[in-house]
Amino acid sequence: MTKPNTGVLDPQESASSEIRSYATGFVVSLLLTVGAFAALLSDLPTAWKIGLICAAALLQIIAHLRNFLHLSLAKGQSEEDLLLVLFSVCLLAIMAGGTWYIMSDLSGRMHETSSSGAPVDQAPTR
Repeated sequence: MTKPNTGVLDPQESASSEIRSYATGFVVSLLLTVGAFAALLSDLPTAWKIGLICAAALLQIIAHLRNFLHLSLAKGQSEEDLLLVLFSVCLLAIMAGGTWYIMSDLSGRMHETSSSGAPVDQAPTR
């Protein structure tokens, strides 16, 4: 934090706000994780369980970005930080999607069968 009208950082305020931010993020993440496990172990229908777990995951991503990476739209440099995070997410999605596509294609090729039901690489017996 800066002292009013001086532009000088106050290390004591800065450290305490950092610790408060990390503690808040830790508690929120812990509660969301426990909530996801509680949803999994509950007697809710499977669709509700999946929805609650996905909602907890999205909220946890937001909590991590806000409390640990300090991404906020209130600061001047936050747009650059947000673009960096979005670019990283796009790269990870391309890598994960490409890996999934390649592995599913290889799995399909390994388990192909001919019209007689025999695997493609084996000749039918007479």
